[in-house]
Amino acid sequence: MFRKYIKKMNKVVLFLTLSDVFTWGPFFIISALSGIYLSNRLGAGTVEFVGVGTAIYFLTRAITQIPIGSITDRIKKDRDELIILIVGILLMGLPYIFYPLITKDYHYYILQFIFGLGVSLNLSNWRKLFAMNVDKGREGRQYGFYETIISICTVILSATIGLVANLGDIYFDIVMICSGIFMMAGSIWVVMIFNFKKRKTNHTK
Repeated sequence: MFRKYIKKMNKVVLFLTLSDVFTWGPFFIISALSGIYLSNRLGAGTVEFVGVGTAIYFLTRAITQIPIGSITDRIKKDRDELIILIVGILLMGLPYIFYPLITKDYHYYILQFIFGLGVSLNLSNWRKLFAMNVDKGREGRQYGFYETIISICTVILSATIGLVANLGDIYFDIVMICSGIFMMAGSIWVVMIFNFKKRKTNHTK
């Protein structure tokens, strides 16, 4: 039954869901582990570093999201949203690959800026594409499908990442790098959307 449902499902909605699984699935547990990870690398004052880094992340989002949204609203069809979404996903995963190289607080701040920019490129465009591609009369089911898949995959990823990270510092580094690569791989699903020429956002804005 589930297979039959997937087969009939709007493929753009499905691939956007999968891209979010890859991009945001590891994030929740990784963000929780970041404080512990940074305390091992930066020592005293980690709480302050994390606080400043978080402020940089949200400030970057606050400054860039409206300009990004304005640019994509002016361009017809959805090629711009898809390309910007791909770039955003890549920028979100990139900082975690460099986490093992953090030795100074400013390293962390730079990575938080990059992550914040990636999130800005991701959120507005992903939400816009998803909202405009859902099928009329099936909105509740398709949003429900998205939330169910995201929740299940986050459970699996959180448990797996937590168990591996607990094995030791070397494994902690591996978890960070692999999480970054996994997040960046979410861009592949967005690239595949280009194959569906009849998607709604390819014809209207």
